[in-house]
Amino acid sequence: MNAQSVLEAVALYRDAAIVTRRAQVAPGTEASVRVGGLPLCLNPGSLRARVATSGQLRVLDVRAAFDVQLAAETDVPAEVKAVEEGRHAVAKLEQELARLDRDLALTTKLTPTFREPKKGAPPREAPVAAMIGLADFVDQRVAGLHTRRRALVARLDDARRELNMHTQRLAEASSATARTERAQVTRCAVVVLSEAPTAPTELLIDYEVPGTRWTPSYELRLAAGGASGALRMRAQIAQDTGEDWKGVKLSLSTAYLQRRADLPELRALKIGRTQPAPPRSGWREPPAGLDSLFEGLDGLGRHREEPPATPPVLAEQLRAPMKKSKPTGERAARSSDASMHLARVAEPAAVMAYPPPAPPPPAPSAAPKPAAMVSRARSGGAPMQPGGGGFNRAQSPRAKERAFDDEAAPMVDEFAELEGGYDQDEDTGAGVRQSLLDLAPVGGSAIPGWSLEESLFDYDRLMMVGFDGGDGRGRLRPAGAWEFAFVAGVSVQIEVVVGLIAIAEQRATHIHGLPLPANCTGVTSLDSFDYRFECAAPVDVPSVAAWTTVPVTRCDVGLTPEYVCVPSVESKVYRTLQIANTSPHALLPGPVDVMVGEEFLLTAQLPATAPGSSATRLGLGVEEAIKVSRKTQYRESTGGLLGGTTVLTHEIEIELNNRLSTPAKIDVRERVPIAEPNEKDIKIEEAQVQPPWEKADGLVEGRHVPGQRRWRLSVPPATKQVLHASYAVRIPSDRMLVGGNRRG
Repeated sequence: MNAQSVLEAVALYRDAAIVTRRAQVAPGTEASVRVGGLPLCLNPGSLRARVATSGQLRVLDVRAAFDVQLAAETDVPAEVKAVEEGRHAVAKLEQELARLDRDLALTTKLTPTFREPKKGAPPREAPVAAMIGLADFVDQRVAGLHTRRRALVARLDDARRELNMHTQRLAEASSATARTERAQVTRCAVVVLSEAPTAPTELLIDYEVPGTRWTPSYELRLAAGGASGALRMRAQIAQDTGEDWKGVKLSLSTAYLQRRADLPELRALKIGRTQPAPPRSGWREPPAGLDSLFEGLDGLGRHREEPPATPPVLAEQLRAPMKKSKPTGERAARSSDASMHLARVAEPAAVMAYPPPAPPPPAPSAAPKPAAMVSRARSGGAPMQPGGGGFNRAQSPRAKERAFDDEAAPMVDEFAELEGGYDQDEDTGAGVRQSLLDLAPVGGSAIPGWSLEESLFDYDRLMMVGFDGGDGRGRLRPAGAWEFAFVAGVSVQIEVVVGLIAIAEQRATHIHGLPLPANCTGVTSLDSFDYRFECAAPVDVPSVAAWTTVPVTRCDVGLTPEYVCVPSVESKVYRTLQIANTSPHALLPGPVDVMVGEEFLLTAQLPATAPGSSATRLGLGVEEAIKVSRKTQYRESTGGLLGGTTVLTHEIEIELNNRLSTPAKIDVRERVPIAEPNEKDIKIEEAQVQPPWEKADGLVEGRHVPGQRRWRLSVPPATKQVLHASYAVRIPSDRMLVGGNRRG
C-alpha cells in the first residue's frame, strides 16, 4: 500500500538535517505501508517511523527501499522545449533582419546615371520625369523597408525577452524539480504495522539528509534617537538534498548531528586475575541445534546426482618447485579455465557466517607477484556446493591443508601455465603456495571466544545466509554494498541505482564547499554550549545549492544608546549601542543590518552574547553632531625638602559640544601614567578632577587598560560642557622619564 506524505518539520544542525514527513494511511489497508518520495541521499540507518494517532497500532519494522516515481508534475521538459524553440525563433528573426538590412542598403544606393556625350555632340535633354520617378520609387521602397524593419525589431526584442525568461526559469529551478527524465528513482520507507489499520492513521517518518548548511544574520530597526528598537534573527540556509522544503516548521541548532553523545563508561579497577571482557549489549549466541534445521534439506540433496569429483592429485605436486614452461596442446586449452577453478576454492570464504580470525602471515620469502595473480581468480567461477568437495571448518589445520592440496594442486599448475610459468625459484613457488593456502577458511566455530566486529552491530546492514551458504547458513552476517542494494528490493539495474546514489551524495557534500555570504561566519558553539532556535512561522527553502534568507525569530534584548570618545587618540565621537540579552538563547556572531526607521544606516558585526549578558557594545559609526576638543598644559617644578624632587604637572581640559536635539550620554576615556612595581621613587598624584572620574582598573568590554579613567555623563541638547583633570608625576631630580617628561 502506497501512502502519500508531506513535509512537516526540519531540524537543521551544523552538518546535516533531520526531516520529518507526515503520511496518511487510509483504513482497511494492508499492514505494510510504502511511503515514497524520499531523497536518494538520505542515510538509511537513520530512518525512523512512529504512529502519530492514538490507539493500539504500533510500528514493528521500518526499512529503506527504492522506488520509481513518474515525474508527471514536473514542468522542466516544457521549459527545455520552450528554450529550444525560443533560440530557433531568435535565430530565424536575426537572419530575416540581416536580409532586410541588406535590401535596405542596396535600395538606398539606387541613383540615376548618365551616359557620356560623344565628342562634339550637343548636350542631351535631362530626363527629369525619369529622375523624379526613380526618386519616388526609392522613397516608397525605403519607407516600406523601414516599416517592416521596425516591426521585425519589435518581434525580435519580444523573442529575446521570452528566451531570457525561460532560460532564467530553467537556471533557477531547484534540484528537486530540475530534471528532464520521465521517471525518477527515489527512496521509499517500508513501514510494517502491528496490524491493518481500521481507522485513519497518521505516520511520522524521520530521516537524516546531508548537504545542508546555515549561518545567522540579524536586522536591527531603531526608532528615532535610537532609544528603542527591535532585533530580529535571520538565517542564511543552503541545501541540495534533492527535495524542496515548502511550508515546513524549521528549527536551527548549533550542535553537530554526527557527534557521539554517549555517556562514559566507568570501569572498575579490580585486583586479581584478568577476566574476559563482557559481551556487548545487543548480541547473543546462535540458538542451539541450528544445524539440525537443515537435516531434511541435506538428506534430500544426497539423493540427487552428485557432481563428478575432482581427480586426486598428490600433495607433493603443490609443494614441488614450479618449472617455467609455456602452455601447449591440451594444457594450453585447460589454462583458460584456471581462474574458474581457483574461484571454486575461494568461494567458501565468502559465505561464512562471521569473519574468521586473521590467517597466519605468509612466509618471508613470499613474492608479491603470485598474490596479485591469485586476485584474478575472482572474475569467474561457480560457487562450491555444500558437501561437494568443500572444507569442513571443524577439521584440524593439517587436515584442511591436505584437502586443499588435493583440490587445488592441478589448478595451480594450470594457472602457472596461464601466466607463462615461473622462474625456477624455490622461494617463488613457496610464495604461491602460501598465497593459495591463505584462501582457505580457518577452522573454528562462530561461538564463544570470538571477537565481534563493529559491523555485526550495524543491524541495518545484516543479512541472513541462505540454505546453500555452507556452515554459515541460518546466521547473520554483514552484507556488502551490492547485496544490501539487492535486499532493498531494487527493480531496475543495480548499476544505475548505485550511480544515482553516488551522484546525490556527491552533490550533497559539495554544499560544504559553498562560500559563506558576505560578512557571515560559520556556526559555532558559545562557551561549549549549543543552542536551538525555532522559526516563528513556516518557511520555504528550495534545493538550489545557493543561500536563501529566511526569518527565524525576534530576540528579546535591551538597547541603551551611548557615545564613546577617546580625546587623547582622536577627536571623534562614536555612536554605540549597549545590548543586554534578556532572551533564553544566545546571540551568535554575525552581521546585523542597522536601520533607523525605513532608512538603512550600516552593516555592523554583532559579537557573541550569552543569555543574561549586558556587556555587548555594537558600534554604529561616527556621530558628526557631537564635537570634542582637548587642551593640555604642562609645567615642571622642583619640590621636596632640599629640592631633590622634580614635579611634572599635567592639566587636561576637554570640551564637549552636543548639537543634537536630544540628550547625549557620553563615555569619555583618559589615561594616567602608571609606575612600574620596581620603581619606588616615582609617584603619581591625581588632583582637581571636575567632575570626578572613575577608575577602570578591571576589564572593560573584555580588555584591561592600565591607568584608564572614565567620565560617564549626560550632556543636554545644544549645550557645551567642560571637563578638567590634573595629575602630577614626582621623580628624583637626577632622573628623567623614558621618552620625555611630558606625558599628556
